[in-house]
Amino acid sequence: MDDINIRKATVDDSDIVYRLLKDMREGEGRLDAFVITPEEFKRDGFGENKCFEAVIVENKNKKEAIGFATYFFGYNGDCGRMLYLEDIYIEPAYRSKGYGTAVFKYMAKITIDENARRMEWCVMDDPSWNAKTIEFYKKFNSIDDNLKQLYLHGEVLKKCAEF
Repeated sequence: MDDINIRKATVDDSDIVYRLLKDMREGEGRLDAFVITPEEFKRDGFGENKCFEAVIVENKNKKEAIGFATYFFGYNGDCGRMLYLEDIYIEPAYRSKGYGTAVFKYMAKITIDENARRMEWCVMDDPSWNAKTIEFYKKFNSIDDNLKQLYLHGEVLKKCAEF
């Protein structure tokens, strides 16, 4: 694809990636769960003690950002260093044109270049609205080991932290 540019996001891209992330949550019908502010996003992804990194996907012809991916490195007790792909998003007008595949492969390359043994992610397993995404990941022969992602958040997390 000659019209695509994928690169690591810089602090100057923070507002663009934040907007795309918000658009993604809105498209998922999960805007109510989106509580992070632009300032927190900038601090956490581009500040001194950043906890994630991002890549930005640009359409060279239109000279605009059309997608992003956020990720971080972690450790898995089975394989060691791993890249966790938190979010990957391509604007609806650019889907099914190879942009998602290009950024997914770019993330796999980052995984290898950073000496990680695994790239891991979760997918919203609701075929009623996410069937295309589920099929997208299947085409890469991704492994579904029937693990279920669990988490604590908000008041439930605070209650759990009480001793």
